[in-house]
Amino acid sequence: MWMLWLMLLLLSSLAAASSSNVKPGSGCQEKCGHVTVPYPFGIDNSMCAMNKNFFLNCSRGDSPPKLMIGDLEVFNLSIENGSMIASISTAHRCYDGLGNRNSDYNDPYVKLGNRPLRFSDTRNKLTAIGCDTSAYMGDPNGSFWTGCISMCTNESAKLNESSCSGIGCCQTPLPKSLKSLNLTLRSVYDHEDMGKFMPCDYAILADETFNIAEFQASEDKSSSNVTIEWVVREKKCPDDPNSKVYGCGDYTTCYYSENGQGYRCKCKPGFQGNPYLGCVDVTVPYPFGIDDHMCAMNKNFFLNCSRRDSPLKLMIGELEVFNLSIEIGSMIASIFTSRRCYDGLGKRSSHFNNPSVSLGSRPLRFSDTRNKLTAIGCDTLAYMGDPDGSFWSGCISICTNESAKLNESSCSGIGCCQTPLPKSLKSLELTLRSVHNHEDMGEFMPCDYALLADETFNIAEFRASDDKSSSNVTI
Repeated sequence: MWMLWLMLLLLSSLAAASSSNVKPGSGCQEKCGHVTVPYPFGIDNSMCAMNKNFFLNCSRGDSPPKLMIGDLEVFNLSIENGSMIASISTAHRCYDGLGNRNSDYNDPYVKLGNRPLRFSDTRNKLTAIGCDTSAYMGDPNGSFWTGCISMCTNESAKLNESSCSGIGCCQTPLPKSLKSLNLTLRSVYDHEDMGKFMPCDYAILADETFNIAEFQASEDKSSSNVTIEWVVREKKCPDDPNSKVYGCGDYTTCYYSENGQGYRCKCKPGFQGNPYLGCVDVTVPYPFGIDDHMCAMNKNFFLNCSRRDSPLKLMIGELEVFNLSIEIGSMIASIFTSRRCYDGLGKRSSHFNNPSVSLGSRPLRFSDTRNKLTAIGCDTLAYMGDPDGSFWSGCISICTNESAKLNESSCSGIGCCQTPLPKSLKSLELTLRSVHNHEDMGEFMPCDYALLADETFNIAEFRASDDKSSSNVTI
């Protein structure tokens, strides 16, 4: 097993080094601290994001690490809502009992830059807290200014300390398409006689989760949470609904944001998944379950849906699952093949030998009636065995150039051989050997293969395939 692990690690390292494009799921980190980072967003490697607009920074020097977009900390990313929750600074001005200002942080400036981002006009509001308070928000270039005023006495402020109805607290909505703003505080009467019961005024951009009572009770009033909406591009959807849309995966549709120009992607009806990776019609019948352990009969039937792959992959351990049958109590999964390739002189040019597969402690078995060990080659010994040595079995395929051609679409022992599996098999290792060191075979049969394949296996299709790294088995 440790040899297999080393081989897999080496192969993956070589693949990463030779590739000019890292795909989501291929070594891309999915979490920064407590925040999940779904595609099209990415961290650590810019190739893990759809483009530079969706590349975020994970500040790992903090404890816990902070997910950052520019200068803003991000607490949540939603694919379904096309939004993120971030933190921005509040404006504040504090006074002593005589109305003298003793501290302030006014006119904080927030800019979302050139990314396709907007402050949500439906989920955020400018909120002002104080009893002699004028709060304004405006675009720094002066395209708009708006605000609200909160006036109150000592008694009226106490009556409304948990509401925001204009006494001690006021709110006003945001315009659409807002990408940057200033928050500004002013006092109507220079805060005279207000310092004793309302020492500070605040101007806050806060989303629908804002609670004035919690804010007033909090020791840290320096920031608030806002909802920021994002789109794939600030462009139109194609006129043809069947056209390929930039950023959208398979089985998706393009729809418009209601907050300014731009579009997002969503799965077509009947499909599910991350629309930026591709949606699939995934049917997982009970007793199996995904996403939540409570959806399965027990832990043995809990499967993983790898949502960063395109299309999504249904996984049981390290095996990808393509079908689950309740009627016959089976599943179709994919496992690695064993291979050894040679040059024309019989020298081994590449190999991936001895892949090991274990079904673990789950109540699973390789089907003894639907699977066979299959060997393909003209100087080939293929073995399968339990890693603990409880059994070994195999078959031999010997042929010449001409005989191999005669049997290129069958598996009768010339160029291809098969042998059945024992019952109750839970783990195995596939091993290849050469009878005559593959002399004179490289030109017409450069590679040998050992694979566990089910009854759907077709040798002609396998030989014609560009990808011979895996085969389907029935479990």
